[in-house]
Amino acid sequence: AWAYPTARHDAPALFDSVATVAARQVGQLNAHNVAQLVWAFGEARHSAPALLDALAGRFLSLSERWALKDCSDVAWGYATLGHAVPELHAAIAGFASTCMNRFEVGDLAALLWAFGKVGQEA
Repeated sequence: AWAYPTARHDAPALFDSVATVAARQVGQLNAHNVAQLVWAFGEARHSAPALLDALAGRFLSLSERWALKDCSDVAWGYATLGHAVPELHAAIAGFASTCMNRFEVGDLAALLWAFGKVGQEA
């Protein structure tokens, strides 16, 4: 799923299929897998509300394993798609506040943009 939006290849049927398969396997995904999927769906501008809700829950359940880039990718993806999950953005904001100085500049910019887009205080 990551390669198609990166290559600017529109593939809505593929993303629908990925959403169906990924929704069945959410419990097997790690935090990085979740971040990659959310980023890919955001980059493709392909909304899959049921999948996004399930991925948000999975990402929240893995908070002890979050990486900085994954947090910014997840926040960016949800904001780009306009898919509001306030508890997810609040949890990411809390995590980010403890390690703000360790973010890469681009990831921090994406995170702050996402927070602005969804109205989350940083």
